[in-house]
Amino acid sequence: MKRKVSVGIVYLKLLKMAITNNCTRFLFYAKKSGCDFTDTLMLGRLRLVAGHDYIKRCIARYGNNSKNFEDVAFKDDYSEPLFEILGAHKVESVDYSDYEKATIIHDVNLPFPPELKGKFSAIVDGGTLEHIFNFPQAIKNCMSALKPGGHFIGMAPVNNLMGHGFYQFSPELYYRIFSEANGFTVKQMFITAGENLNRHLKWFEVADPDRVKDRVTLINQKPLYILTLAQKTAEKEIFSVVPQQSDYTAVWAIMNSLKSDVKTEQDSTIKFLYRKYVPEKLKTLLRNIYFLLNKKTVYSEELGKINPEHFKEFKEDE
Repeated sequence: MKRKVSVGIVYLKLLKMAITNNCTRFLFYAKKSGCDFTDTLMLGRLRLVAGHDYIKRCIARYGNNSKNFEDVAFKDDYSEPLFEILGAHKVESVDYSDYEKATIIHDVNLPFPPELKGKFSAIVDGGTLEHIFNFPQAIKNCMSALKPGGHFIGMAPVNNLMGHGFYQFSPELYYRIFSEANGFTVKQMFITAGENLNRHLKWFEVADPDRVKDRVTLINQKPLYILTLAQKTAEKEIFSVVPQQSDYTAVWAIMNSLKSDVKTEQDSTIKFLYRKYVPEKLKTLLRNIYFLLNKKTVYSEELGKINPEHFKEFKEDE
């Protein structure tokens, strides 16, 4: 009976914005990929669910810790000591309420105060943004509060967690948000399972829908999480152009091209003539035949049936 209660407690902590084993590994990987944790902001004061033994394993595996495990004090259930190990000189947290003793009390639905602009080298969302109704303002706050060169690290629900928060997030959303137009680039994006804290979980790289010219979708029966590492490359006006879903922008560009009788830069003359003169019914038939002959699926224990062009198992160098 006691064992069942302890598992329930772990699950409760996981739902209350927390750093799990898998999240811990992603943080160490983010540092390996160039993330500077010197000035870190947590969205919500993140609890630490990851086991101490697992943190030590990450230290041994990556060897990029700034402090040894024994040099920090784990005084409570929160994550500040982990960020110290990763190199943080100061760890702040922002929350609507002071019930978990966040250092900045602010409703993230509203714009951040000016003094937070460009203040942080890393901002970590360990399961907070899906609980904030005004998501566009909340993510804009994160983007504006980063220094140029700083990193956003997001670990959020992507599938089969309806009711956990207001939202579940798609890869398309983060690719369109962290774009060159907004002064950002996505350095890495993974999807991973989230139902087992006690085993090494596989990561799958997620393709940008704009690059593969297709909707990157997934239907399965397991809770999944999206891990996003994005870097601020320049100081630009955020959302001066509202992000649009990539397949719609492609369709609009084609329609404008046909109306103006001028091919787009990325299209060949043959493709332009095909779109202009081939009847729509024939194009639909040819498209269906193409997808039937070229549709690729493989089975993954973690994700179920996937398109391998959209989801590729990530095998990190040892």
